[in-house]
Amino acid sequence: MIVVHAVFRSRPERRTETIAALIAMQHATRSDDSGCLHYAFVVDLEDDCLFTCVEEWRDAAALEAHLASAHMAALDSVLADSAEGPAKIRVFEATPTEIP
Repeated sequence: MIVVHAVFRSRPERRTETIAALIAMQHATRSDDSGCLHYAFVVDLEDDCLFTCVEEWRDAAALEAHLASAHMAALDSVLADSAEGPAKIRVFEATPTEIP
């Protein structure tokens, strides 16, 4: 499994527009992207303009297809103007484990 954490900060005056774009992206990814196991945006509890996307993908090929999707391009276009800079992205290979 591939896990991705993408962290970015919205410009405060563009927060509403950013949230609308994130909701659209979340819906499109969950419904259209094969191999998506989990995809959600969360907001920091102390900074309501700081967002993290938490993603889980079946494999690297599924993630690569997502990155090439039209909805990814649409989000990138919005964030180019509404974010305070590029996202900090970390990608992990992970193995699920059960916690007793």
